[in-house]
Amino acid sequence: MNLQDVIKNGVVGAGGAGFPTAVKLDSAPDTLIMNAAECEPLLHKDMELLKHHCDEVLAGFRIAMDITGARQSIIGIKKKNADAIRILEQRTGDGIQMYLMEDFYPAGDEITLIHQITGRVVQPGDLPITVGCIVQNVETLYNIGIKKPVVEKFISIAGAVEEPATIKVPIGIAYKEVLSKFNITTKNYVLRSGGLMMGNLVKDLDTVVTKTTGALIVLPSDHHCVTMYERYATEHDTDRLAKASCDQCNYCTEFCPRYLLGHPVRPETAMRNRMFSREGEPFIDLGSEFCCECNLCTLYACPESLDPKGATVIEKRLLREQKLHWEGLPISPHPMMEYRKVPTKKLMQRLDVTQYKDAGPMMDVKLDPILVRIPLNQHIGAMAKPIVKIDDIISKYDLIAESDGKISSNIHASIDGKVVKVNNEEIEIKRT
Repeated sequence: MNLQDVIKNGVVGAGGAGFPTAVKLDSAPDTLIMNAAECEPLLHKDMELLKHHCDEVLAGFRIAMDITGARQSIIGIKKKNADAIRILEQRTGDGIQMYLMEDFYPAGDEITLIHQITGRVVQPGDLPITVGCIVQNVETLYNIGIKKPVVEKFISIAGAVEEPATIKVPIGIAYKEVLSKFNITTKNYVLRSGGLMMGNLVKDLDTVVTKTTGALIVLPSDHHCVTMYERYATEHDTDRLAKASCDQCNYCTEFCPRYLLGHPVRPETAMRNRMFSREGEPFIDLGSEFCCECNLCTLYACPESLDPKGATVIEKRLLREQKLHWEGLPISPHPMMEYRKVPTKKLMQRLDVTQYKDAGPMMDVKLDPILVRIPLNQHIGAMAKPIVKIDDIISKYDLIAESDGKISSNIHASIDGKVVKVNNEEIEIKRT
């Protein structure tokens, strides 16, 4: 398998924003890292993949090694995942190394992961390749290893469900159809799609699974995580409460993982800027450009439950609009970095999710949707261009939309059926 096969099969980053994988692999790193840190609370998808599909994941890892020519390959995984580590040890006797990590958040942030494993510091605004590294998620490597178009997704079902699980579903299936297979233990609920810290709050259960959907976490509608996200639903809400309540305690910055790496990110400065900015006269901190939006500042560090992350996101928007960029000297990690890691168990207590089962065994759930709605924008970059028309009869794995430019991705059919709708946003396929 070569780079063109990765492009053809529409492989994108399955654990985050959906960056087209072929673009990453079209480089010459000396170190290839498998991101098996899986640091979001209640998520178990990657560990279940390693336990049940280790051969496919490692096949993808070796293909990535061959494509890039990386001299060393390292798996970053938490010490607590003993079962997955034992399986990996039985299958990695060909020069693949393992780096065992402590259980902290956000261990899976690729800039943090690179520093943990190699000691190298990616400078503000730079990509990992600038320090000779490429990082790939477990499921992304699985998708490379199976050598087929990406038409299915592994997701964690967690939170207020009787039996949390990891399941495989067709891309384009509605959330409500997935959840119909689970016993939900709360009457009124909403979903956190993708993770408690960095996902999205979803109330529309007709929303569909995409290549980047990592989890569906069921939460009571009055849960702390839900009320926090609703409290800061708009920039105005973030601004208003910053002006009213922020006392500049600095905890948000002291726990910021990018600040601790030496990046010029200071959420408390972003908050202060929101406090004193006026209409048409914004104060902006250039370092906010490098916030990774891990949400530790808002959901863990702030003692007043304010929104420092939202403040930095506002500043990132303003910086983009004004085409402003930080320029400074090379950075180095904070001397207290190793002592300010946030343990996952402490984070779960702060998020009020310790009452939920922290497990997600692989489960075979039969899902045969009559209709799938496949979005054309499941990745960073340009939206894919449809190549099918209404009434076309297609088969699972058929190409239905082509990548449009270098930063884009092919899209394939996830079921057999007939095309019943095509527009600029999605393609609908009905099973025949």
